Amino acid sequence: MPWSNQNGSNNDNQNPWGKPPGGGGGNQTPPDLDEVIRRLQERFGSLFGGRGGHGGNRGNGGPELSKGMITGFLALVMLVWGVSGFYKVAADEEAIVLRFGQHVATKGPGLNWHIPYPVETVQKLPVTSIQRQEIGFRHFADGTLRKRTNESLMLTKDENIVDISFIVQYKIKSAEDYLFNIDNPEKTVRDAAESAIREVIGRTLIDDVLTTKKAEVEVETEQLIQSILDSYSAGISVTTVKLQDVQPPERVIKEFKDVASAREDKERAKNEAQAYANDITPKSRGEAKKIVLEAQGYAKEVVEKAKGEASRFDSLLAAYRQAPEVTRKRLYLDTMQEVMTNADKVIVDGSVAKNVLPYLPLDKQPAKAEVTK
Repeated sequence: MPWSNQNGSNNDNQNPWGKPPGGGGGNQTPPDLDEVIRRLQERFGSLFGGRGGHGGNRGNGGPELSKGMITGFLALVMLVWGVSGFYKVAADEEAIVLRFGQHVATKGPGLNWHIPYPVETVQKLPVTSIQRQEIGFRHFADGTLRKRTNESLMLTKDENIVDISFIVQYKIKSAEDYLFNIDNPEKTVRDAAESAIREVIGRTLIDDVLTTKKAEVEVETEQLIQSILDSYSAGISVTTVKLQDVQPPERVIKEFKDVASAREDKERAKNEAQAYANDITPKSRGEAKKIVLEAQGYAKEVVEKAKGEASRFDSLLAAYRQAPEVTRKRLYLDTMQEVMTNADKVIVDGSVAKNVLPYLPLDKQPAKAEVTK
């Protein structure tokens, strides 16, 4: 039963405080405590089966509530209400205390108390736990994985389309900013991450994204996401950006693999040619150096030999001028000795030739016999 007359009637039994003095409408004088307790006794007595008699009379044997019982009941209600204000904050959490929706305190781990509902409420946030957002794909509880092409397909600097899936890990660095400055933290992180990766990929070539610059893309994306969130005062600290899958779109992946294979063949042939050049060039330089040194040695030898011959000629000329006859004879004998040393001939004096047995060295027969008539 309501405390007041909701239908606008003047039935005094509907109002626990009785009819206001002066017919209502003007300033009302608050009832005294005894009158309030009496009214409550009548009301609660009727709940227990009584008729709410006046002057302390029992109504049809119904129990009469004393002032002490009501006070004890109210005290019990207040005690239960006050105990409900105790709460526990875990080691990885912070508690935000709100009084009628306004932030009044931030509590750390342990047992705490606040003015119970509806005056104050508490919101707990996992400030040390690492949270993650998946961009370009989703993992579900049953273990399945689904691609989100509207998030993963993006354009590179050289106007190629690449399919990128990655993970953003973050934690709360300011519980107040996280709770009050952004409406949907998960969506905010996801939108900032998608915007950042598109900007980074937009200034990167597709070959660099697929091969050598994955780590640079991760670092640049992490820094850009953090910058965006800081501009929102989101109270979020990005810890890691990790690329999971980087590849061309599924519809052209076969053709792209053919192109990649051709590039690999090109690089392999280039490396083999470079290896051959690295092997043959030093050898060629060595051979050229050898030929140059041999030529220089031969030139020096010829020059020195020519100088020696010229010096010997000068000494013979000086000796010839001093003793022409002796020098002439010596030169003749030296020349004949040099000529006849290797000659395969036997010379016999004509006076004794008839008495000498002819000498015929059979082991040294010339290839062609010479007959002199």
